[in-house]
Amino acid sequence: MSQLRTLAADLVASALTPLLAVWLYEIANSIVLLVQGCTVTFNTAGLLPLGVAGVSSGGLSPLTKALQVFVAVIFMLPVGVFFSQKRLVIAETFVLSTVCIYLASTYWEMLSVLSEIPTVVHIGLFVAGADALTITLLWTLSSRLGRRWVNLPHNRSLH
Repeated sequence: MSQLRTLAADLVASALTPLLAVWLYEIANSIVLLVQGCTVTFNTAGLLPLGVAGVSSGGLSPLTKALQVFVAVIFMLPVGVFFSQKRLVIAETFVLSTVCIYLASTYWEMLSVLSEIPTVVHIGLFVAGADALTITLLWTLSSRLGRRWVNLPHNRSLH
């Protein structure tokens, strides 16, 4: 019964993780814009944040978006650690996937800074980065799932 409860908690947590990820991303955007001296407006539609608008008297740093993603990743890490400690494998996978999406989206957000690079090079860099993130995600998941499989109570008699 304990495994069934864990699975139910895992499914509920994984269903709520995308909503939490969007909220944490928009909160990170707000914090970074506020630190840069912007007037911030937070827009929502029910439970879903629609975005953050920031008005600045001066220009924003070209690294603003990268900093926003960095803060969002920092916010997601404790969520992933919590899910890992509670053995919520599916929800932990959602967190890792979200972090990969955050990191991949950073590249496209930085295109204005990197505009002089030809499109073919941009695509190559993005694909290489996405592949590296995917390999890292798969390696992390396989090592986590492998360890969990070995540590399941019904497998302890095999050791």
